[in-house]
Amino acid sequence: MPNAAAIAAAFGGGLPPGISGTNDRCTVLASNLNPDRIDEDKLFNLFSLYGNIVRIKLLRNKPDHALVQMGDGFQAELAVHFLKGAMLFGKRLEVNFSKHPNITQGADTHEYMNSNLNRFNRNAAKNYRYCCSPTKMIHLSTLPQDITEEEIGNLVEEHGTIVNTKLFEMNGKKQALVLFETEEEATEALVCKHATSLAGSIVRISFSQLQSIRENQ
Repeated sequence: MPNAAAIAAAFGGGLPPGISGTNDRCTVLASNLNPDRIDEDKLFNLFSLYGNIVRIKLLRNKPDHALVQMGDGFQAELAVHFLKGAMLFGKRLEVNFSKHPNITQGADTHEYMNSNLNRFNRNAAKNYRYCCSPTKMIHLSTLPQDITEEEIGNLVEEHGTIVNTKLFEMNGKKQALVLFETEEEATEALVCKHATSLAGSIVRISFSQLQSIRENQ
């Protein structure tokens, strides 16, 4: 594995249960998508939680299927492991390894290889450590310094019922936690609002493994 050192560092030498670390297939097939609401960028926002995305292709002859090519086999394995069965836009996702080793470039493929939104170009070990299945809580970072809790709510409230929010500062940078009523609502907010522009800042969103928002966080 090319990133074995980063993986070992992230997981303290041992991989999460169910992850072999030996898969070498980079492309995954996502199916049972909601074709009326999904697009390549929304798939990118979700799958990029588990690795760098090379390209994505929606299958025109099967509109509820898409191919996603990850940076390497380990990242593909993380995506299959953590996203299988996740709820998105009223559908339960199926995620499996594809029989295609990669996605051929073409007019109907979206390229993400050089996207600065790929999350694993920097701090790969840290990003691996945060890999998890979708949760009810999202974490927002790279926020404008003068953002308010109300603006955070306004950004994501259309995607579900917000139970709690918290705006805080870490290393001089504004961040926020938003707890939704369901994992599906949090997942929808992430896929729709990750990488949106807010007062000149590109907001980054990931799932938080925290169970609740405490006042002293």
